[in-house]
Amino acid sequence: MAEPEVLDPGVWRVPFETPTLPPATATNTLIVGTRRLAVIEPATPYPTERAALDALLAERAAGGAEIVAVLVTHHHGDHIGYAFELAQRLGAPLYAHALTAERLDFPVDIALEDGDRLELGDGYVLRALFTPGHAPGHLVYCEERTGIAYAGDLVAGLGTILIDPADGGDMSAYLDSLARLAGERPSALVPAHGPVIAAPQECLERYITHRRQREARVLAALHAGATRVPELLAGAYADTPQAIWWLAERSLDAHLRKLEAEGRVRREGDGQFVLP
Repeated sequence: MAEPEVLDPGVWRVPFETPTLPPATATNTLIVGTRRLAVIEPATPYPTERAALDALLAERAAGGAEIVAVLVTHHHGDHIGYAFELAQRLGAPLYAHALTAERLDFPVDIALEDGDRLELGDGYVLRALFTPGHAPGHLVYCEERTGIAYAGDLVAGLGTILIDPADGGDMSAYLDSLARLAGERPSALVPAHGPVIAAPQECLERYITHRRQREARVLAALHAGATRVPELLAGAYADTPQAIWWLAERSLDAHLRKLEAEGRVRREGDGQFVLP
């Protein structure tokens, strides 16, 4: 466990090792509150890391704090590794969106909807922001006193964000979610992976621009005569190392599905993609 990064007396970030996608090696856990604490994304499956989090929470409890909630952003394995066990051990309710609860193999106590608020006292309040795209039930947690938002896998401080339709990913919803979080004008973003993002508006605008540019490259490849996935991948992701084209192909699928839904691309019965 790394040393806690105190972003505010009531907002602590602690990265714990998880089996996540490289180059990331850890998932951030956020501890919010002073007297009543919420633990967001206790994700590590590793006993030594779990013991370190237990010790940190025990220290806070010895100082008079009470852990009243455990929250997750979505269902992926590198975000839930300790959520159920920690909630059970502490006797605290586990919170997630209903669409996330459907994809978990353990029960969720309280299903959150967009706009639901969790009062933690001393002015600290967590508000759930429904932000699908990376995952169907993805939530961002906005702390209202500080303006800090736990962004989960909407953005990354290290690595990139995969939009995989085979796992419920939706590129159109993802772009809408980025824009929606930008409209909240958070003071800082805590991504699930990597350091705190101190310039959130620039980050979110950069993410939107990057995806729009990638979409333009897909269309350019189609205009150049590419019709099948390998050709489109080579044309639209020429700037991406071929070693990770297996991941890029999933994002390509997400872009093609978005363009198809908008009537800008047509999928033929033989698997070719053409411009209408």
